[in-house]
Amino acid sequence: MNYRESLHYISSLLPSGIKLGLENTARLLHYFGDPQLKIPAIHIAGTNGKGSTAAFVESILRAAGYRVGLYTSPHLLDFRERVQIDRIPIAPDEFAELAGRIKQAAESGNIPVTYFEFGTVLAFLYFYEKQIDWNVIEVGLGGRLDATNLCRAEISILTSISLDHPAQLGSNLETIAFEKASIIKERGTVFAHIPNEVVSKVIARIVQERRATLHCLQKDFRAERTTFNSQTQSIDFRGRQCHWKNLTLPLIGRHQVANAGLAIAACSELNSKQYRVSEAAVRQGLQTTRWDGRLETVAQRPDIILDCAHNPEGVKKLTESLREYFKFDRCLLVLGVMRDKPVEDMLDTLGRFAHKIILVKPRQQRSEDPNRLYAMLRKYSKFVEIINKVPYALNSARRMAGPTDIICVTGSIFTVAEAKQFFADERNN
Repeated sequence: MNYRESLHYISSLLPSGIKLGLENTARLLHYFGDPQLKIPAIHIAGTNGKGSTAAFVESILRAAGYRVGLYTSPHLLDFRERVQIDRIPIAPDEFAELAGRIKQAAESGNIPVTYFEFGTVLAFLYFYEKQIDWNVIEVGLGGRLDATNLCRAEISILTSISLDHPAQLGSNLETIAFEKASIIKERGTVFAHIPNEVVSKVIARIVQERRATLHCLQKDFRAERTTFNSQTQSIDFRGRQCHWKNLTLPLIGRHQVANAGLAIAACSELNSKQYRVSEAAVRQGLQTTRWDGRLETVAQRPDIILDCAHNPEGVKKLTESLREYFKFDRCLLVLGVMRDKPVEDMLDTLGRFAHKIILVKPRQQRSEDPNRLYAMLRKYSKFVEIINKVPYALNSARRMAGPTDIICVTGSIFTVAEAKQFFADERNN
């Protein structure tokens, strides 16, 4: 297969949907000699913030001189974004060659494989064959039965946990916390952000059962914001054996302070495991972290902000951050969501916040009908309209916005991806 054919093949696996379970992935990985067990990993689960935390961890380890494989999902513009070494996406020819081998193995072994499982096997195999030093692995969905849970995790990180994906993970916080905290390995080391008491009890039980060691943010280590503006913020970090001041983060929002704190603590722990991660590496790694689509400013006057918030907790953090980090007269929202999300709770927050909402329908089968959203939003605002296509909605919002307003594109990573593509095309024309 060439690159185009391999992408077409992987996309053909999408109709198999989400299938939680490890058997098929384990069989496929075993065929290739279990590459996921041959490189140490830092494994990251949570409802929100796991991608940003993975980006912080990767950047710190790379600054410390290690070769780092980063596996995240979903992608914004190109599938190859999911599989990176030292933040360089896998090359098209290497992608195609690996995809061909995995396809052949799955077919010869009669192993059914989903889109996500295929990508996970490809990442583990690529990282092993390139002989990198560390894998940084973001959970796809949940944790316990997620394909990534087959990795050799020296350290686990649990970011904020809240309600999301109820059809797959359960409709109560205790069940969801159990699924996500089940990435904790026997005698492993865990760094967690768990302000919720229900979540705390679930994690504590799993830690005890697996004889793991738990370190909690703002209890065993602390991260505090010191200064901030609409582009960067600074934090102080205090761990068991360090106190580092004025660490610069290029990602904004109070939630990124927590994510950075988890990343710093996890990377610092490696010093007790015969690895070296210095203060200079932490400082440089944080300052050079990239993670698009998270309170990302892509234009000014008016400010245009892209944010992948896609659940109630995410949109709550988004609106809080916009109020705190930006000065504006009005917020014009370009909103497109997926129908399997708890949209009523999301709209309750966004409808009370935005001055004008333009509803769009991203080019995804799971996209929610804007007409349904319109009916729900009318109780919050008279200033709601439907412009199905993202590019048309962005142009409309720019015509309406004054230089002291902001435009925010949110609701789904798919909505943000279309907006990023729109601005990339605009720059290149």
